[in-house]
Amino acid sequence: MSAAPVFDLTPRQKRLVRDSFESVREYSDSVVLLFYGRLFELAPEARGMFKIEMHAQARKLMDMLISLVDALDRGEELRAQLAELGARHAGYGVAPAHYDLLATALLWAFGQALELEFHRETRAAWSSLLTGVSKIMLEGAAAAVQPGSRGN
Repeated sequence: MSAAPVFDLTPRQKRLVRDSFESVREYSDSVVLLFYGRLFELAPEARGMFKIEMHAQARKLMDMLISLVDALDRGEELRAQLAELGARHAGYGVAPAHYDLLATALLWAFGQALELEFHRETRAAWSSLLTGVSKIMLEGAAAAVQPGSRGN
């Protein structure tokens, strides 16, 4: 793997992500409902990709966000987990374009929930984090679909 940091964020960006996430956690139920509503508005076909009950899916999303924020300084610890998650998502029919839609919907939901607290700089920090996550997940998805690959 590359020597580049998993999450290429400045110390200030990490602080902005952590600080804003404290508020996101306070409104987690509302945020995930906003997120999934927006995602399904942007990509109605994505609704069929979710096979479990939405409250359970929402919990998985929040758990992953908690893991990401907790590991901002230790992103390498999550690399294998994120690559595996990308491989699984490829099996569900998630296409590369869906990653951009997910980020758009999540950033929109954060903005709705946090309002003024989610200013341009905080949004950019989250966008950088989500871009890094997407990159690793897409690498995992690509490895999973290569002939003769076992996802490694």
